[in-house]
Amino acid sequence: MTFAELVTLSTEIHTQIYEHWSMFISFHLALLGGLFAFDLNVRTSFKWGFLLFYLLFAGVNFFISLNLLNQVDAITHDIQALAGDNVTYLETYLLRDKLQLAQPVLIVAHFISGLMVLIGVFIPSKKLV
Repeated sequence: MTFAELVTLSTEIHTQIYEHWSMFISFHLALLGGLFAFDLNVRTSFKWGFLLFYLLFAGVNFFISLNLLNQVDAITHDIQALAGDNVTYLETYLLRDKLQLAQPVLIVAHFISGLMVLIGVFIPSKKLV
């Protein structure tokens, strides 16, 4: 692949990553807002079913995001191999983002979001009078 094709592919993958993050965040905002606004008294079996559905959603989102991050990392290695010793300013900028913190941040974000959903499902937000 040429440098221009690699940059285009990297841009498309970054767009997909941002779309997944926006879907993940929007889902959690709507979910947690609904859980705390409508403190519904539902059966425990429904809560476990909901939690199972949530884990499926979060798992799919996590593995898709992880795959996209790995693709961006592979593109970075391809750009570095293509550039060799003649590194332009754009190539330097693209190679600077090594994604060392992206995977840990992804894991922590999914873990914290999962804890918030677990607490929101099983702990009522209002005191029952």
